Amino acid sequence: MKTRSKLAGVGCGFLFFTGLMLILLLGMNWFFVKTFFASNLARIDERVFNAAQFMLPIIMIFIEFWIYDAIRDYFRFRRLNDEPET
Repeated sequence: MKTRSKLAGVGCGFLFFTGLMLILLLGMNWFFVKTFFASNLARIDERVFNAAQFMLPIIMIFIEFWIYDAIRDYFRFRRLNDEPET
């Protein structure tokens, strides 16, 4: 039986960490998208720029959390397989 301290993703600390990471990643992604499109702004329609500036950071968040989750699962299962059975 698992103890409460070994459960991952439970509690206020997890929600706080996830919210903080979401805010930081959204800010960084918005900055990257704005910087990328800044040099091409004269050639891009304003409606396309506004849509891309809104949608691309959100899409990037999903990709970044998917990568984070895959890496976390890899190391968690690797650690469980390395532990000796008692």
